[in-house]
Amino acid sequence: METVFAFWKKATENIGLKLISLGLAFLLWLFVVSIENPVMNMSFSSIPITIENGDVMEAQGKAFELADSSHSVTVTVKAERSVLSELSRDNIKATVDMTELEGNKVPIDVKVTRYSDRVQSVSPSKEFANVIIEDLAYSQFRIQVEPAGNVMDGYSVGSTSLQNNVVRVSGPESVVSSIAEAVAVVNVSGMTSEIHTAVPISLLDEDGNTVDTSALDVSLDQVTASVEIWKVVEIPVSVGHTGTPAGGYVFTGNITASPATVYVTGDNSALNSCTSMTIPGTELDISGATGDVTKEVNISAYLPSGVYLETSRSDGNIKITADIDEAASAVVQVPYANLTVEGLPDGMTIGNDMATSMVAVTIRGLKPSLDAINGSALTGTLDLSDIGRDENGNVTPGSYAGKVVLLLPDGVIQDTAVAHVLLQVNGVTEDTENAGDTENSGEGGDNSDTENAEGDT
Repeated sequence: METVFAFWKKATENIGLKLISLGLAFLLWLFVVSIENPVMNMSFSSIPITIENGDVMEAQGKAFELADSSHSVTVTVKAERSVLSELSRDNIKATVDMTELEGNKVPIDVKVTRYSDRVQSVSPSKEFANVIIEDLAYSQFRIQVEPAGNVMDGYSVGSTSLQNNVVRVSGPESVVSSIAEAVAVVNVSGMTSEIHTAVPISLLDEDGNTVDTSALDVSLDQVTASVEIWKVVEIPVSVGHTGTPAGGYVFTGNITASPATVYVTGDNSALNSCTSMTIPGTELDISGATGDVTKEVNISAYLPSGVYLETSRSDGNIKITADIDEAASAVVQVPYANLTVEGLPDGMTIGNDMATSMVAVTIRGLKPSLDAINGSALTGTLDLSDIGRDENGNVTPGSYAGKVVLLLPDGVIQDTAVAHVLLQVNGVTEDTENAGDTENSGEGGDNSDTENAEGDT
């Protein structure tokens, strides 16, 4: 007990001095701490401002975005140096609550997410953020596939398809209205076979510039696209014609096409069945021509289904020309026996000696073609359909002219030609028929032979 009393007595001796010493020690500690770890202000710049409760604006049919000057803010934090040294921009949050919007301004709220209990204050460089408010607009756009790059030589870009071909957009009316198209760009460089790939969707304005979608709600940001790669083949062009040239002129049979070939592409089945390109004769009418006939035709409309022009090599315009020359003429002697009689009246026969008589016909064409024709080998028809008849529709025996039409090679034509024949009643000989008039009989026979020999040119 005495020991305890002695300790207490000693501890309380000079208590005043001891308290003063303790206070001085504490003050000294505070002084040291204030020097080694002072309270300071530190600024953190470009802190992005995030938006809360933006759906209240959409419910009012309004779109909004922060003005360019209000996308970020500088925040000043007051704290001990040791605390500030542990903070970064990631620990600073700046927000605006759209329920607090007044006019076009909304208060900026800032806070520190780390050591918040040791931070004395945090404040933004500006109190309010400016808000741009517009009517909310909605639209949708059909997505277009846009190939980029060049496929392997000998191939072309074929048909394209998309897994989803429409993108829906909502946002500020001024931004939505600036969108002209939606495209999905597919790189086809060096490709020789079909492509399936996911590609981003780009919204473009009328000038082809990319529209900033940060203020938009877009239903798709990418889409799966398919692009077929087709072979390219070269095929010849053939041309027909219609009509006949003017009198005294002939078609030489030569039609040229420039270019004489075109490059086409398409799926394999279509290309395999397309070995040539035919321009129909209706495109080249040589009726009444006295010289070469030339026309330019675009063949796109005449390509078979599933076949397309390879536009990088051809625009589809073909210059076609039919050669027309002045005709030469010649007279050929064609045996009556080579002519098939048409329109012979019932009950009548031809009294001429058809086996030995000849009919002269003038033919026209290119000289080489005429030189190759042998009149005795030509065939044709002798048409008696138009001979005269009496009021009862009967034909009186006698001499009549029939129209001669020869079968001629292409490029050779004939002048109008007739041949005279002696018609008699079937079963009645020429002598019996003409027994009452010997002079006329002989004269008629002579005229028939002479006219048949000379023809009518």
